[in-house]
Amino acid sequence: MVDLMRYLMGEAVSVYSRQENLFHRERADYSVEDVSATIFGFQGGAVGVIYATNGAIPGKWINDYRLVSHNLTAEFADANNAMLHFTAETPVRTEAISSEKNVYLAELQDLLTAIHTDGETRTPLREGAKSLDMALAATRSAEIHQEVSL
Repeated sequence: MVDLMRYLMGEAVSVYSRQENLFHRERADYSVEDVSATIFGFQGGAVGVIYATNGAIPGKWINDYRLVSHNLTAEFADANNAMLHFTAETPVRTEAISSEKNVYLAELQDLLTAIHTDGETRTPLREGAKSLDMALAATRSAEIHQEVSL
């Protein structure tokens, strides 16, 4: 989700995160958060929010996300299905987009091709490191209960 946020919005300048263990407190072997909300601030005032919990519906992974901009709202049911709402039009026009492509397999195939050909991946490794920096800053924010500048 951090990778996608960076791709769509650019580099964040700040982050504030709360991460708690609410649903599994009674389990001694469960020491990580099971609910979180993280707010990333971007230059120009835009904000991005990532919220997560594994306590919603047992056995069900919910992976939806939205992008809200001045003239477009995009609602993604998953990586392959979205509804685009063109909000500058009257009436609002909605368009569905869908794909059957296995994006995770495509990523792995890209990596294997780069290894076998001694070539480059489509996305440089440095991009993953930048996303990791943002995620680690969110963890730091949760630890100190303060906003962290990036």
